[in-house]
Amino acid sequence: MLILGIESTAKAASAALVNNGVLMGQYFQCSGLTHSATLLPMAEQLLASTGTDKSALGAVAVAQGPGSFTGVRIGVAAVKGLCWALEKPAIGVSTLEAMAWNGVNCGDGALICCCMDARRGQVYNALFTIKDGRPERLVPDRAVSLDELAADVAARGRLPFLV
Repeated sequence: MLILGIESTAKAASAALVNNGVLMGQYFQCSGLTHSATLLPMAEQLLASTGTDKSALGAVAVAQGPGSFTGVRIGVAAVKGLCWALEKPAIGVSTLEAMAWNGVNCGDGALICCCMDARRGQVYNALFTIKDGRPERLVPDRAVSLDELAADVAARGRLPFLV
């Protein structure tokens, strides 16, 4: 299935095009412009550069958080409008779960610790282990202090791969 992915939960925005699990192209921008001004033009440029017509998409995926409240709203609204116009399904993806895929090469049993700044002395966090080459969730997405996170990781008795 051909899927366009949109990420807008952090300072940078990105778009990627994947066909049956194979990355066809990606676009990353951290220009200081708001995501409302960059997301859809990025997606259009990505589709054009890969020679992909919007009608060929099977679905559009969007990071649903945690992350910047405004960024999440912009991304979800843009994808909802795009999917409505194209009559395609929208797929919400946890930002932290998507990040966990960066740890699959650590091998089965690895502890993956995904973090994003949540401000006020906290981080958005989720812990995963790699099982059969895929991240398996150990805790739900959460906002915790660094001390709480350190205690949780220490109690697991293994060093994490930090994402």
